[in-house]
Amino acid sequence: MGLTPDAQAEHDYLYECLSILDAKASALLSFNSILLAALALTVTIGENRLTSVLLSGLVLSGLSSLLCLRVVWVHWTPTETFSDSRHLFITLLEVRDRRTVVYRIAWLAALASLLCLVVGVAVGA
Repeated sequence: MGLTPDAQAEHDYLYECLSILDAKASALLSFNSILLAALALTVTIGENRLTSVLLSGLVLSGLSSLLCLRVVWVHWTPTETFSDSRHLFITLLEVRDRRTVVYRIAWLAALASLLCLVVGVAVGA
């Protein structure tokens, strides 16, 4: 039993939202890798009065990366739920909303990590 055209459109829309979140989380993971490298390099090079700030940035960037991995987790719709399009829509909506919140937290952690890098380099050098 397939989905009605309206239910299929809802399903496609929510999967498109999840795809957008996946792409954003992948980009944030790439940003975090650069940020982690810059922070690690800054910590290992020379004396810095704000090493604890830089280490905090490392932790925040690592946390952001872990949260991004949670966002890009694959979610497949089980075929048995196609018979109940309302339940399917609610489930996908909950997945999208939960991943959006996790992505926003990851983004804020990355921003805080970047701030730690900037402060650590500008003030601590």
